[in-house]
Amino acid sequence: MLVSFIVSIFGFLPSAFVTAANVLYFGYWEGFLLSFLGEAFGALIAFYLYRFGVRRLTPKIDSVRVRKWTDRLAETNGRDAFWLIVLLRVLPFIPSGLVTLLSATSRVSPLIFFIASTLGKIPALFIEVASVSWFIGSDAAIQWIVVGVVIVLYAAHHVYKQYRSKQKTPSS
Repeated sequence: MLVSFIVSIFGFLPSAFVTAANVLYFGYWEGFLLSFLGEAFGALIAFYLYRFGVRRLTPKIDSVRVRKWTDRLAETNGRDAFWLIVLLRVLPFIPSGLVTLLSATSRVSPLIFFIASTLGKIPALFIEVASVSWFIGSDAAIQWIVVGVVIVLYAAHHVYKQYRSKQKTPSS
């Protein structure tokens, strides 16, 4: 649970590896519960840390475009913020740290954030735990295929990013 907690605070570390370890060592339900509690309370602590940090940094932001964006985020609160946080947490491809950071820059209360974040995390974590359980229980050949596909996709993404950066850089 402590590792899930730390991963949630940092926000940019993938929690799937911690969830995999929890499921592997503690079983499906216990692993789910440990991951869930760690991520829920880690997100709340991260919310407070981000909110404190963002408030200290916001006056120092000179960019008009960035200030306009952060000011707009600051207007989100109440029911709109609650459902937006739930939706963003349910979507597994949106980084948790980004959801927490965006929430911390808004006017949403810590309690609303905690409830919405926790509710949204339940289905996403079930999907993650089920995927990890399937992967752990699958044949070694399938595991290697999945790992290979992930490596190829990562490499393709890296090559694409390099290509795009060269396209944006003017020739000398």
